[in-house]
This record gives sequence, structure tokens and C-alpha cells, in this order.
Amino acid sequence: MSQADPLSASQLEQAFEVFNQLSHQLDVSYRDLEGRVAGLTQELARTRSARLRELAEKERLANRLASLLATLPGGVLLLDSRHTIRDVNPEAIELLGEPLIDQRWVDVQARVAPSAGESQREWELVNGSRVSVVSRLLGDSGEHVVLITDVSEIHHLQEQLGRKKRLTALGEMAARLAHQIRTPLSATTLYLAQLARENLPVGQRQKIASKVTERLNHMGNLVDSMLSFVRGETPVSDVICLNQVLAEFEAIVSPTLEKHRATLKLTPVDDSLRLLGDVDELAGALSNLAMNSLQVSNGVVVLELWVGALNSSWLQMRFRDNGPGIPEDYIERIFDPFFTTRAQGTGLGLAVVAMTVSKHGGEITVNNREEGGAEFIINLPIEPPSTILVEGPTADSNQGEVVYE
Repeated sequence: MSQADPLSASQLEQAFEVFNQLSHQLDVSYRDLEGRVAGLTQELARTRSARLRELAEKERLANRLASLLATLPGGVLLLDSRHTIRDVNPEAIELLGEPLIDQRWVDVQARVAPSAGESQREWELVNGSRVSVVSRLLGDSGEHVVLITDVSEIHHLQEQLGRKKRLTALGEMAARLAHQIRTPLSATTLYLAQLARENLPVGQRQKIASKVTERLNHMGNLVDSMLSFVRGETPVSDVICLNQVLAEFEAIVSPTLEKHRATLKLTPVDDSLRLLGDVDELAGALSNLAMNSLQVSNGVVVLELWVGALNSSWLQMRFRDNGPGIPEDYIERIFDPFFTTRAQGTGLGLAVVAMTVSKHGGEITVNNREEGGAEFIINLPIEPPSTILVEGPTADSNQGEVVYE
């Protein structure tokens, strides 16, 4: 075996130089690796610290949520995808009783509220309590959370409020009835005073007696309507001619107008203007407007009622007087129940008018006239002429200005 030739000096120098370069590169790489390891160690430490803080926060939130569920004034149940109860809070146990865990939700419902349907959101429990039941799906897991709230106290308060509202409504209806009866009662009193005259002709006596009977029947109809309203019955609404309303209105107010020497101007109408409603109620509403004008006016009272069709669907009535008008501050409140500017007023007359108009599907507004006095504008829907009319009193086709002196 031959020995390798010895390296020359230049080759050795070159080899040492390569070795030194590699050593230097290894040293740089090692230091770089050390720096990276140190950076990764710091990053891992920071990540670990952040993770620990996150876990601690989640644990705090979990503890807080558990505390909230424990003190929540409502029952909370967690149902799995098979609607089996997996977790509950203390209030749920208080409301529904045990056992609950691992019980099927439908079985619990049958036990605590056998009369409740599956879709009902409010249950009456066997112990007499009432609870509200709401279920929500939790994501895509198929689990449900059920919230149960005791609403027994709310029901009790609602019943008390309902009783108070019924009593209040009864008082308002009694006041309304008294106000409605006052006008025909005043007319009846005036007629009876005339009957007391010894020299009254027989024909006149019979005519007045007939009017007394009409007014008494009108008051009876008002009482019947009020009783029907109290019992919750649907008011009778028939197809009527507007001239029936005007004729009844004139019959109601004529004695009072005669007493005050007032002038009433009525627009002549025929049977073409028809509406769906009640003659007595509409005539009573117009009578309230007339009585209101008489009560606030001074001197010679002039009342005017213009009626006509606005189009094929609506008719309009404009009731005007020559009184002092309505203060601008009161116009917005004039139809409010029990609002009055007179010491002896009930505050129901105009409220009854607005209620009656609304009940008939119409609307009423009021404004002051430039020449003085107030104007009430009533819009009511017209009934198509193909419907059957109800027989009743009709107005004189030659009806116009009527002066009572």
C-alpha cells in the first residue's frame, strides 16, 4: 500500500481556511439557533400565560354563570337531543318539583301540568300556579334550553286591573247614559208641562202624548243599547237613510229649540244617502252637538246642519253655530271624556259624539269659523244603494229652515 503524498503548505493553508470558515458559519448558525430557541421559549411562556389567564377568566365566567343560574328568579332546564333533562337550576326544582334530572321532558309536563298542550306557552300547574314556558334550540347540537317563569302574581294583578277597568267603564257608561237620557228627558218634561194645560185641544193633546211616547221609547232604546254594550253584545247596525237620522234629530231637539227660540237650518235630502248604522245613536250624537251649542251660546242661537255626499263612498255633515267658538287651547282636548269648561258640565257630550262617529266608521273634526262660532265636520261611509233599507221615520223632502219662536 502506498502512502498518500504529503500536502503542500498552500494546500494546508487552504484547508485551514476552509475549516475556519466552516467553524465560523457553525458558530453563527449556533448563535442564531440559540436566539430562535430563546424567542420561542419566550413566546411559549407568553402563550402559556395568556392561556392560563383565559382559562382563569372562563372559570370565573363559569362560576358567575352558575351563580346567576342558581339565583335566577326563573327555572332553567337543559335538554339533550332526545329531550331528556340533563341539568337544572334550583328555581326549576322549586317550580316543578323533583325528580327532574334524567327525566323525559314530556313526562315532567304530564306530571306537573297535565292539562297543558304541547304547544302552549303558559301552563297551569297542579298546585294552582301559572308559569310561562319558553324553549330555545342551542346551536346545531340538538340541545334545548327551557326557561320557566312564575307568572301567578302577574295574573293576579291583571285580574285586579281588569276589575278596576270594568268598574271604571261601568261608571263612565252610567255617566254617558245619564247624559244621553238628559236630552229626551228634558223634551218629555216640556211635553208633559203642555199636557197639564186644561184648555189644550184634544187633537193637540193626542199629538203631544204621541211625542211623549216617542221620547220614552227613545230613552228605552238608549238603555237597551247600553245594557247590550255592558254584556258585550254586538250593536245592531242596519242600512238606514240619512233623512231618517235628520228626522229623529229634529224630533228630539225641537222642544228645546222652541224653548230657547232658536233657529235650526237643515239641508233637504232624499233617500239616496244611505249608511250602515243606528238611527237613535246618530240622532243622539247630533242632539248632543245642538245641546252643546245652546249651552255655550248667548243671545239668539242659530244652528245649521249641512249634509251632502263628498263622493260615491263618503258623506259629510257640517254642524255650525253662531256661538263664541272654542278656545284654541281646548280644540285638541274637546272630544276627551270628562273634559269640560263649564262648572255644571259632565264632559261627556262631545266625547259621546266622537265615540258614536268612530263606531260608525267615520271621523269628526272641529274648527272655529271666521264669521264666528264653531263648525263640527263629520265624515261617514256611504252604504251602496243595492242593500235593503230598514223602515223608519223619514224627513220631509221640503225640509229647510225651521224657526222656533
